Amino acid sequence: MILINDHDPVPLYYQFACEHSGAFKWEYLESGPEVWRVRISKGKFSDPGFVPSSSHGRGCSHTAPVTFAEPIVVDTRPIFAKGETPCQVIDEAVEKTIPGQSFILLVPFEPAPLYAKLSKQGFSHTTTRLEDGTFKVEFKRNS
Repeated sequence: MILINDHDPVPLYYQFACEHSGAFKWEYLESGPEVWRVRISKGKFSDPGFVPSSSHGRGCSHTAPVTFAEPIVVDTRPIFAKGETPCQVIDEAVEKTIPGQSFILLVPFEPAPLYAKLSKQGFSHTTTRLEDGTFKVEFKRNS
C-alpha cells in the first residue's frame, strides 16, 4: 500500500511497530515538505526498513513493540478438569480486552467455534500447540 499524507506519518509507524512488529515494512518514497509518501508492505520482515531517529521527534533508538497492557491469560484446563464450562470466564476476558491488547486462552483442545465467534467481535487469533498437547490461542482485539 502507498500512503500519501500532508505531514510525516511517523506516529502511524509507531502504532504499527507496537501492534504488528515483524509483520510490515515501512519505506519512505517522499519526505515532505508538502507531501509524504510511504510504501507499507504486509508480510514477515525481520527488518522494518525504517528505523526512527531523533529527527522524527521521538528519539527512540529501537523499534521493539511497547506493551501498553499485559495480555489477559485464561487457563481453561482446571475448569474443564472440574467438569465445568469456561464460557463465562472467556466472555469476561473478552469484555476486559482493549484494542491492541490480547488475551491468551489455554485449552485442552482447539476451540475452532470460538474463532468465528470472536472474529465477529473484532478479534484475530494465533494458535500454537504446546508440547504437552495444550492449545495456546492468542486473541487480539483489532483497533
